[in-house]
Amino acid sequence: MQENQLFEALLDVIPFATYAVDVNTYEVVYANKMMHEKMYAPRESFCWKKVFGQEEVCSWCTIPQLKQRQKRYKSDKLVSNFFDESTDKWLQSYDELVKWPDGRDVKYTICVDISEQKEIQASMIKTHTKLAIQTKQLQIANEKLEFLATKDYLTGINNRGNFFKLTKDIWDIDFASDGLELYVVMMDIDHFKNLNDTYGHRIGDIALKEFTNAVLPQLNENDIFGRLGGEEFAIVTTDKNQENVINKLEKIRQNIENIVIIENGKNIKFTVSIGFAKKEDTETIDMTLEKADKMLYVAKTSGRNKLKFRTIKVDMQ
Repeated sequence: MQENQLFEALLDVIPFATYAVDVNTYEVVYANKMMHEKMYAPRESFCWKKVFGQEEVCSWCTIPQLKQRQKRYKSDKLVSNFFDESTDKWLQSYDELVKWPDGRDVKYTICVDISEQKEIQASMIKTHTKLAIQTKQLQIANEKLEFLATKDYLTGINNRGNFFKLTKDIWDIDFASDGLELYVVMMDIDHFKNLNDTYGHRIGDIALKEFTNAVLPQLNENDIFGRLGGEEFAIVTTDKNQENVINKLEKIRQNIENIVIIENGKNIKFTVSIGFAKKEDTETIDMTLEKADKMLYVAKTSGRNKLKFRTIKVDMQ
């Protein structure tokens, strides 16, 4: 008896709630002063009711797990966290299977209130989550700003500034070493002002979008496609064979010619004029662009809905 009292007296000085439970009967065989102050029902015998105010074995009870660990791993210690609903606190329990002075097998537990740490942790998680959301929002905002800075708001392709930037980036590359030639293409929707004046800007916007959708499938991955302004578009492309470029642009011209916009029972159609030129060795962007623009002018003044390339003439009505 004196041995038990001495043993328990030593445990009472531990500055945490401490108790011991018979692993076979689940009776509380000891609780230090701090644990007594926190007990839910001191007069009860079973740990789930006496300590935690539960009506049955606690869902977080570690006795079965400790027994299993002792058999399988020869380990009699376990650390776990759980939320005590009776006190509305987070607790960390240090559990160990020991022999009590009277010979009984008990689970000896030290409970540490970690509610403050959990609150700090939750606050950090909340802050981190808020920061992550703000970072994502900033990323989306930056992507929108980048889009507005580099893309045409209506068609989604390169705007004038970005078209020339991308073209400048590749202009001095030695494509000839790979057997490639670089071409600049100018395209202008025929009678676009008349289309806008007759059917309104909404139909004009639809025409610009349909035009873009008809061009995109014909482009290669490395082609640069942009809207220079209004109904004027440009392409920079490379190819080993000029005939391939002509065939690609002719396919684009035909695709545009086949577009039908239905408005109030009317079929609205439009065409495109195209001029293109090959870059010569010492030419600047402006020089090659001017050659392509002149060919576009020839296509316009010779009847529209045509493709023109310097001395090579491809007329499509």
